Amino acid sequence: MQCDDSRLLTHAYLDNELDAGDSVRMNRHLADCPACARELERQSLLQDALRRAKPALASGDALPDALRARMLASLRVAMPGQPTATSPSVRPLAYPMRLRGWHALPTALAASLLLLVGGGVGIAWQRHASELSALTAEVVSDHLRALQPQHLTDVLTSDRHTVKPWFDGKLDFSPQVRDLDAAGFVLVGGRLDVLHGRRVAAIVYRLRQHPINLFQWPDAGADSTPISADAGDGYTVTRWTQDGMAYWAVSTLDRTEMDAFASAFRAAPPLSPPAPR
Repeated sequence: MQCDDSRLLTHAYLDNELDAGDSVRMNRHLADCPACARELERQSLLQDALRRAKPALASGDALPDALRARMLASLRVAMPGQPTATSPSVRPLAYPMRLRGWHALPTALAASLLLLVGGGVGIAWQRHASELSALTAEVVSDHLRALQPQHLTDVLTSDRHTVKPWFDGKLDFSPQVRDLDAAGFVLVGGRLDVLHGRRVAAIVYRLRQHPINLFQWPDAGADSTPISADAGDGYTVTRWTQDGMAYWAVSTLDRTEMDAFASAFRAAPPLSPPAPR
């Protein structure tokens, strides 16, 4: 990706409108191009500040003294009776700091306000988006590695009562293994894997000739509905959280079929203990 392409995609990247493939390519470019990374950070700060600051300014609320002082300092404008050492000849502001909408803000002052108000929120959002892109790339990479001969499963069986206990003592959580036969998704087996430096469970299903790797690990976040995205090169990634677990599924199936897989898994009952023999 070139810098011109990066600049064109910046707003779509910030609005989370890029597909997974473009997000990965954008993230790689940002890691190698400090200029584009700085531009992304600037746009992120401005975007977030607009959302947060505009309602308060439109209501006519007075600016806090500390914020006003920082704004003036950033513009090298002296406050009345307090000329700055760096610009003693600059005249004080001739307008009040109680602002009645954006039309009362000079352009430079508005830009300074946006940069100040945005603070670390935009940076945190950028970091979150970058982590999602990186994890998407890692999930696809692990899926490709697993497709090599003898790598897809550590325990090869369609019996979920065998797959689930196989993980006992190997992980610090108990993965979910559910029966999806009625929806056409056949259990193949499971294996241990590593994502973002932690051990995770990979439960393998299959639809027709398409393997599906379902990665899962504990996540304290709220339940979320599945989100499917094109990860490039014909791969689709679907992610969601449910009952304290994060799920990331990847396959060459299209989004419709991956959504069907996620819906079937979410609706299937958890594994019950096997019946006594």
